[in-house]
Amino acid sequence: MDYTKLYASFLLKNFKVEKPISVVFDCSNGATGPVLNNLFSSSLNIRAKIINSKPDGNFPAHGPNPFKSGALNQLKKEVLKNKADLGIIFDGDGDRVIFVDDKAREVAPDLAALALALNFKGPVLLTPLSGFLMREKMEKAGRKIFESRVGHTFIKKTMREKEITFAAEVSGHYYFKNFFYNDSGIFAAIKILNFISGLKSSGASFSARIDSYPKYFKIPETNFPVKNKKAAITELEKFFKNQARKISHLDGVKMEFEGQDGAWWFSARESNTEDLLRLNLEAKREKLLFIKLNQIKKVINLAC
Repeated sequence: MDYTKLYASFLLKNFKVEKPISVVFDCSNGATGPVLNNLFSSSLNIRAKIINSKPDGNFPAHGPNPFKSGALNQLKKEVLKNKADLGIIFDGDGDRVIFVDDKAREVAPDLAALALALNFKGPVLLTPLSGFLMREKMEKAGRKIFESRVGHTFIKKTMREKEITFAAEVSGHYYFKNFFYNDSGIFAAIKILNFISGLKSSGASFSARIDSYPKYFKIPETNFPVKNKKAAITELEKFFKNQARKISHLDGVKMEFEGQDGAWWFSARESNTEDLLRLNLEAKREKLLFIKLNQIKKVINLAC
């Protein structure tokens, strides 16, 4: 049995490409290459260019983590060179996926999650790290939001318990009930291709849709070496407690704020394997973001 062809045959049933589109795939010399080479041998109304498709554990093109600095460079160049509607890059084992738009700009995972969520009805499952835009759009659409701790074990368990059709993590993992509650980079990519084709049918582009959304400001997840992770989280909560409008202990601590300077939130959680504190922070104003980041750094340094 050729399971790669069998898998490609299953995936083919999920394409709904109304308008011809052009896409560049970067497989990162990982597991997705053989599948995509089978998948796009059929006529799908898609002009696909596939790079770094040969599995190679030495990862000659770039590392297997698409979030690493420089990992998107080749993909961005190919998108512009081929005048593609979008670019798609997978990590080594293909469970994570990152998108770039037709202007070769990286698309934040929350924005990709928003596009994917529109494919499904019912509640969505997010982690505390999901930002303002995703939550605002889901609430405006009348979609109920459930929350889970970061990690596929917790997410899959909650999806099954609550019968949730779609879940997202800001790490580029997207989960689907109709994909057996699993996360799949390729399945997410297919849904985004369908979405972009629909945009083209209405005369819009991926970049135009992204530019239509409000812009908020977020730092990439930042790790702080600390000797006592619990003590650092306790000090952060103590320092900001009187200012917070909402506090959650679902995964470390998440504190949300609304003031004269604007809305912002931060999440601080422990690494399970290292002496690190993981910080996520978002604000509706760029100046506010850096003011609060400096405050948080000072509290963490004092706690250490």
